[in-house]
Amino acid sequence: MPKTGPLSALTLAAALVALSACAEGDVEVTAQDDFPNTGIEMVIPYPPGGGSDELFRMMARHASEELGVEITPTNVDGATATVGSRQVLDSTPDGYTILASHQVISGAYHNEIVDYGFESFEPIALGTVTPHLPSISTEFAQEHGIEDLQDFLDHVEANPDDVNWGFTTGSEDHYSIAAILDGAGLDPGSLNYVNYDGTGPQYAGVVAGEIQGMTGDYASAQGYIEDGSLMPLGIVAEDRDDNLPELLTVEEQGVDHTLTVDRGFFAPEGTPEEHIEVIAEAFEAAINSPDFQEEVEAAGSYAHFLGPEEYQDHLDDLDEAMASLADEMQEF
Repeated sequence: MPKTGPLSALTLAAALVALSACAEGDVEVTAQDDFPNTGIEMVIPYPPGGGSDELFRMMARHASEELGVEITPTNVDGATATVGSRQVLDSTPDGYTILASHQVISGAYHNEIVDYGFESFEPIALGTVTPHLPSISTEFAQEHGIEDLQDFLDHVEANPDDVNWGFTTGSEDHYSIAAILDGAGLDPGSLNYVNYDGTGPQYAGVVAGEIQGMTGDYASAQGYIEDGSLMPLGIVAEDRDDNLPELLTVEEQGVDHTLTVDRGFFAPEGTPEEHIEVIAEAFEAAINSPDFQEEVEAAGSYAHFLGPEEYQDHLDDLDEAMASLADEMQEF
């Protein structure tokens, strides 16, 4: 048998030191590897076909080109988008599983659907902002002579609980319709609310006549507007939308409400900062590219990149806004 000489002894000692360092600092070692060296799963906590699903898939496609590995969107819907967010929350914090979401994280928390909010995730990047588009079925509008938002509000005031309105409990569309009614001086509970998991099923509900109205966005509503089945009441934004230039903002119609749907990306708490920065840089390049901006604006949304630190400040403001009507939202 060969004898162990001085050189091999030193090698063995070095190996032992390296093993000890690995045992004491797994996260640090992981953060220093060649990330990402395989694909990333993007959990979309909504069903296919809604505005969020379409926009998140668009961002995943562009960011994959920048990152060099595939970002694969997976729909995990249910329970006010909390089935998907819980799955990411409980996943290994290594950057290979991320969440694509928006204000629903905060809304679900303030409506006591889950016991976690924005603070339970590491923010990666804000990608787009999207004006809300409260709309009613064209058939309902024609039946009651409704031509704009004020006509609709007058009808609701005169006929409380007459309108079936689709929404997702605790989501941003839940907050938005409550804020519109509150801003108009009406009781946010004066509609007959029908809960759906996501906007895609809400559109199906409008077409089927189950509900008379809902709050979506242009990306998901375009086909329904063009085929004449849906009539938008106003744009929830500071400015009109180039896709619907004749449609007034709700503010122009006397209601002070301009909060947009802010779609971004999150990682489980404890994900290495270096991994978050790599993903954020890929989204930054994708979101700031002219090709992406042209594509997203055609869908009625706007590119708006914020990195991890700026996004955290933005999330703090969103959380405050969502909390402001939480008590009234819990009543319906």
